Amino acid sequence: MNTLQIKELLQKRNLKATSIRLNLISKLSESHSSMSYSAIQESLKPIDRVTLYRTLESLKEKGIIHKAFQDKKESFYAMCGSTCEEDQHRHEHVHFKCNQCNVISCEQLKQVIKLSLPGFSIAKTAINLEGTCKNCL
Repeated sequence: MNTLQIKELLQKRNLKATSIRLNLISKLSESHSSMSYSAIQESLKPIDRVTLYRTLESLKEKGIIHKAFQDKKESFYAMCGSTCEEDQHRHEHVHFKCNQCNVISCEQLKQVIKLSLPGFSIAKTAINLEGTCKNCL
């Protein structure tokens, strides 16, 4: 995404185009996989952790990014697709962590997985897979 596209996305979601938001979205959109919180923090130095946390949360709330994976104490973030909206994430993909290269990617599904539990109403499903990616095989 270029700067103009990022500004339009932020405007569409009623967010100001601050430099931290522009830089963060640019970094995530350039990445072909998810980025860890620490990698984001390192790439945006100098930035304090509270500002980064609040920025990530506001972008998540507006359907621009999503938390792709939680590994130990590290969170990984990725760009949402065009089907996500403010307050409603629509993801039909799984999050795959390669145990060889440690890359975490969002992989599209060929078919939608439908799960049900008798007596429960499922609002959200998140599937994390681990193994070896096609590049490391």
